[in-house]
Amino acid sequence: MVRELTAADRQAILDLAYRRERENLFLIGNTESPAAFSDNRYFGSFDGLTLRAVAAWFGRWGSFVATGEAADIPSIVDAALDAKVHIESVPAVQPYADLIVMRLKEQGLIPRVQHVSLFLELKRQVFHPFGSAARRAREEDRDALVLLQRDLHDRTGDIPITALERSRITLERAFVVEEDGHIAATATAGVDSRRFTQVVGVITDARFRRRGYAAGCMSALCAQSFVEGKDAVVLFTEAKNTAAQALYAKLGFTVIGDFLLAEYPI
Repeated sequence: MVRELTAADRQAILDLAYRRERENLFLIGNTESPAAFSDNRYFGSFDGLTLRAVAAWFGRWGSFVATGEAADIPSIVDAALDAKVHIESVPAVQPYADLIVMRLKEQGLIPRVQHVSLFLELKRQVFHPFGSAARRAREEDRDALVLLQRDLHDRTGDIPITALERSRITLERAFVVEEDGHIAATATAGVDSRRFTQVVGVITDARFRRRGYAAGCMSALCAQSFVEGKDAVVLFTEAKNTAAQALYAKLGFTVIGDFLLAEYPI
């Protein structure tokens, strides 16, 4: 049986996600949010009363993920499409990413671009901080961080910044390095689970690259996560981005798997 899930299913979703905690951080963080069932939509496949797989659409970002039994992924993807959710991206670890993207293609939804990435992990005991001193982001940094996000996703910076773009910036978990009044680099803890922090949006303004600014942001973010008691920090970086991989390796990150970000027409 496949059906849309409600707040009454929250614990079942989390129980399923926590079986593979490290791979399901985006799902866990958003489902543990108080606004989970007002902002997001969830679809589940059941065997009797047992939840076998879940798909989640996150309205704030337009992102779509799925996890659980591979054989059940197509049916829950179809349920989401039948519900008319607007998918902007699929950010998922393998093999789930390929299963989702393949089913979306079969239903006529073709990604405009796919970023093949590596899944990296940093454990507390091998952390080697370095780089420039970073500070926590402040409210006055919000628009600058929106523009950096646009650069990351190859979107124009000439159009007015929208309320939705501003809402997607998580200031309380972001660190920045500033130079000459400009935000030169940033890194954000996107979501947290019981044991992990997932980093998103590690960006350096092109004018300030190769100065250790991204390393400083990452060092501050990782140090804070370990102070909070996390076992490890994870992130994703494009397979072709060898400069970022070298930075992360110097901090102590190692490759543990593959990740795909598929972006769809907005």
